[in-house]
Amino acid sequence: MTPSIGRSDTGASRSILSPVFLGPATLLQSSAPLNWGGVLVEKYGCRPGERSAGNVLDAPVLAMLCSPAWRGEHVAADGTFASHSKTVGALTVVPNGPLPAARSFRQCDLLYCAFDQSLVSEVRNEIEGEVPPSLGLRSCVRDHAISEILNLLFGEVELGGVSTRLYIDSLAHALTVRFLFLGERTLGQARGPATLTRRKLSRVQELIESRLHAELTLQELSVAVGYSRSHFLRAFRATTGVTPHRYLLNRRIERARRLLGEPDMRIAQVAYCCGFSSQAHFTLAFRKVCGLTPGEYRREL
Repeated sequence: MTPSIGRSDTGASRSILSPVFLGPATLLQSSAPLNWGGVLVEKYGCRPGERSAGNVLDAPVLAMLCSPAWRGEHVAADGTFASHSKTVGALTVVPNGPLPAARSFRQCDLLYCAFDQSLVSEVRNEIEGEVPPSLGLRSCVRDHAISEILNLLFGEVELGGVSTRLYIDSLAHALTVRFLFLGERTLGQARGPATLTRRKLSRVQELIESRLHAELTLQELSVAVGYSRSHFLRAFRATTGVTPHRYLLNRRIERARRLLGEPDMRIAQVAYCCGFSSQAHFTLAFRKVCGLTPGEYRREL
C-alpha cells in the first residue's frame, strides 16, 4: 500500500484513484491537503468513457454516486458487456488489484474514498469474532450509515478541515468497520473491557485537559491506556456516555466559557486557547452547544 494515501502530494492522490475512472475525470475537491492519513476522500466530475481491462488499483476504494442517475456497461462472465445503471447514493466497492473493463455513458459526480491498507488490517484485527472475507467488486450496494459518514467526511473537506483530528480519526475508524461488514446484518464487536477503570479514565481526562489548545489523535488516547483504537472507542463511550470527540468538544467549550469571563481576552484569543481552528469555527461550535454566540454569551455575563 502506498504510504502517501491521504497526504498532501496531489500527484500521489491522483495516482491512487486514477485506475478506477471510466473516462476523463476532473478533481473537484480532495482531502489530501488536510493530511488526514488513513483515508483519502475525493470528489470527481466524471465524463463518459471506457476503462480497459488490466488497470491495477493499489488501495481498496469505496465510491458513492452523487448524481441522480448513471448508466454504463460492465464485463459479464462470458466476456461480453452487460448494461448497468445506478441511482444517487449507490455504493460501489472496488478492491485493490486488477480491474475489469467497464464503460460509462453518462456524465456524473462521484465521491471516492480510498483506504490505507494498514488501517483496514488494524481495524480487522481489533474486531472480535469472525470478520467477512475481503470484499470483491460489488456495485449498487446501499448502506445508510456509510453514506452518512462519507457525507460527513466530505463536509469536512468542503469546510477546509475545521474539526479536530480526533473527529476525523473517529469517522475514518467507523467507516472502515462499516466497510469491512458491508452487506452483513450485524457488525463485529471489538475485544476488550466494557468500560474504562477509574485510573485509566483519569489518565485519558488528564491528557485531554493538557491538550485542549492543540490537536489530539485517537491513536494518542488509545495508547495512553494501552488499548487499540476500537477497544478505546467502545470503552470510553460505555464509561462516559459520549464519544471522545464530543467529550473533547465539551471540555473546550467549558474552558471557553471561563475565558469569556475575562474582558481583556479577545474572542479570537479565546478560540485559539481552546483549540479551535478559527474564530468562525469557534462561534459555530459554541452556538451549537450553548445556544448563543461567544459575543452574546459574554454580554450576558
